[in-house]
Amino acid sequence: MNITLRQLRYFVEIANSRSFSRAAEHLSIAQPALSQNISALEADLDVILFKRHARGVGLSDAGQLLLTESVQLLARADSLKARLAGREVRPSGVVRLSIVGSLAGALMGPLVRAIAQDYPDIELTVREGLSSEVRAQVESGAAHLAVMPSPSELQGMESLPIFEESFMLFGARAAMRRLPPEIPFAQVAALPLAEPDRAHDLRKIIERVANATGHKLDVRYELNSPALLVSVVREGLAYSVMPPSACQDAVTSKAIVGQRVVTPELTRMQAIVWPRDRPLGLAATAVRCTLIDVVHRLLQEGQLQGRIASASASHKKN
Repeated sequence: MNITLRQLRYFVEIANSRSFSRAAEHLSIAQPALSQNISALEADLDVILFKRHARGVGLSDAGQLLLTESVQLLARADSLKARLAGREVRPSGVVRLSIVGSLAGALMGPLVRAIAQDYPDIELTVREGLSSEVRAQVESGAAHLAVMPSPSELQGMESLPIFEESFMLFGARAAMRRLPPEIPFAQVAALPLAEPDRAHDLRKIIERVANATGHKLDVRYELNSPALLVSVVREGLAYSVMPPSACQDAVTSKAIVGQRVVTPELTRMQAIVWPRDRPLGLAATAVRCTLIDVVHRLLQEGQLQGRIASASASHKKN
C-alpha cells in the first residue's frame, strides 16, 4: 500500500463535509484532484469508502472504520511532528460551528476571545440560524459542531447537554407593570403574543405546554428573529415568551422587561451536538471544551440565565 497522510486528510474532510465540492472548497484544491486522491486511496485499500446519493456522499461501513482510525492517526502524526520539533502540541486547523441565534449574541464574544487566547492556531468560523437551520448544518457536515436545543430529538448524533435555560415573558415596561412578578402560564396564554412559527423549537415547547394544560395561545405575530420579536414587544404590540439570552441587549437597555413564567415553568436544554460517525478532531474537541467553560462562566456571572447541566459539569471535571 502507498497511503499518504495527505490522502487521509482529504478523506476526513470529505467525510466531515459530506460533499466532494464542499471539501474541495475547504481544502482550497480542485475537485478533480481531490477525487483522484480518493480513488487512489480506495484502490490501495481495495474498498469503497463513500456511498454517493442525491444530497452528497455518505460513508460506507469501511469508510466509517477508516474515519475513526484516520482521525486518531492524524492527531498522532501532528503530535509527533510537534514533539520532534521541540514544540508544544497545540490544536490547529479550521473548526466550523453552527449556533442558534438566541444564544449567538451572548456566547460569541466570550467564546471567540477564549479561543484566540488559548488556541491561537484554531480558525473558528461561526454561522447562526434557527434551530432547524443549525440542525441541517451539522447533519450535512457543513458544521463540525452545533450548539442547539432539544438534542434528544436528533438521530445519529452525539450530544453533550451544557445548560438548561428558563423562558420568561417579555413586554413593554408599561404593559408589564400590570402583571404579577411571577406569571402563571394560564395568564400568559391569554395575552397577545409574538412568537416564532410552529417549526421553531421555542414555539413547539410553548405549544406542547398549552396543549397539556388545555390552553389555546393567542399568537398575533409569527416572527423567526429575536430582533423582530424584540421590536414588536418594545412597541407594545404584543408580549413574547423567550429565553433571556435572545434579548439581552434590549433588557439591559430597559427597552423591554421580563418576568418569570410559572405553573409550569418553561425550560429547554441546550447542548453541543456533533455527528456520531464523524469523530471530533483535536481542534474541534478543544472548541467543545472551551464552549463548556464559557457557558459555565456566563451562568455563574449571571450573563446567562439557567442551570448547568450535570453532564457538562462532570465532563468539565474529567
